[in-house]
Amino acid sequence: MSNTISHDTRRGADVSDFDSYRTSATALRRQAIRDGKTLRTIRAGLLTAAGVLGLVFLLATAPAPASRGLSSMAQTEAPQVW
Repeated sequence: MSNTISHDTRRGADVSDFDSYRTSATALRRQAIRDGKTLRTIRAGLLTAAGVLGLVFLLATAPAPASRGLSSMAQTEAPQVW
């Protein structure tokens, strides 16, 4: 008695191989996974760039510290009221 394994190949009405459909579906699935990873990487890069730009603009618009510990109001040339 032999222990050979027979492969049952399913054929459609047009005598096409079922494995070809499975192969193409696998290729499409892998491509979709690659595309998803690419989109996630791009989105992460854009969010990082937006965060860095926001931080740069926040720091650029912050008032400079006053020299010698005086407040910026005390450095004006307006006469002091008190």
